[in-house]
Amino acid sequence: MRRWLILLFMLGITVLPFSVHAQSEIAFSTMQVVLQPEYDQPSMLLIYDFQLADGVSLPMDVTFRIPKDGNLVAVALLSNGQYLNADFNGPTATNDWQIIKVKVQTATTYHIEYYEPISKIGKERLFNYVWMSDYPIDDFNLSVWPPEDSRQFNTAPSLISVTNSDGTTSWKKDFGALSASQQIAVKIDYNRDSDALTKPSPLSGVQPSQPIGSNTPGSLMSTVSNDIPYIIGGLGLILIGGGIVYFWQSGRGRKKSRRKRSTRSETEGDSEIYCHQCGTRAHKGDRFCRVCGTKLRSEA
Repeated sequence: MRRWLILLFMLGITVLPFSVHAQSEIAFSTMQVVLQPEYDQPSMLLIYDFQLADGVSLPMDVTFRIPKDGNLVAVALLSNGQYLNADFNGPTATNDWQIIKVKVQTATTYHIEYYEPISKIGKERLFNYVWMSDYPIDDFNLSVWPPEDSRQFNTAPSLISVTNSDGTTSWKKDFGALSASQQIAVKIDYNRDSDALTKPSPLSGVQPSQPIGSNTPGSLMSTVSNDIPYIIGGLGLILIGGGIVYFWQSGRGRKKSRRKRSTRSETEGDSEIYCHQCGTRAHKGDRFCRVCGTKLRSEA
């Protein structure tokens, strides 16, 4: 009896890791893919909204592939009705794909956005979409929201036209469950006469409420004309200040030159000449002694 209990215990320990591993395998419960051509950029906006299956242990790193020419712009998670930035690594280039690893930490909807170029030949637009994943999906749903002025819209495989609550038209298809590594390829082809974006940037296309001229508030000419009196007054003060400084500096220069000249004169006056014969002091300019008549010696 004891041997049977030990055997059952050993089997339980052996089977337990496999059971835990099976519960931890990554699988999507839902994956909603939205394609919006020429939405806010002249390219294709791709949006993924997904949830992991209930049996997946969290946190878990989930790998995604986007094409090598894709431009990743957002990875977020839904929290209290709004999207917050989510942790992720990448993208890392490998062959024809870029790899993104999203760290799924809570059981909520995660959100990915990226852009891809659209091929344009005159008025015709062409785009090929490919889905490839390493994980199984319980329900894969894809929809395309082309611009309202699109003509001759075609997809392969065919999608179902749906009129939305806001009056716009989109094309959708529910592909159901997908196995791991199962590909979904959709070709999109439509025509347009314009390049207008469905949702342009808030700053694009903004027009002035009135013609811009010299009297328009805030314009350069209006600002300058209003400030002319202050500008002239400021220039006048600068000129007056410069004149005062100039005359003050020139006055100091003249005083210094006068002092130098008087010092030189005093020095010359202080030089004394005496007769070498009788010792009498001579006056300035004398050539002979006034007492003995001896010719005075000039200083070298």
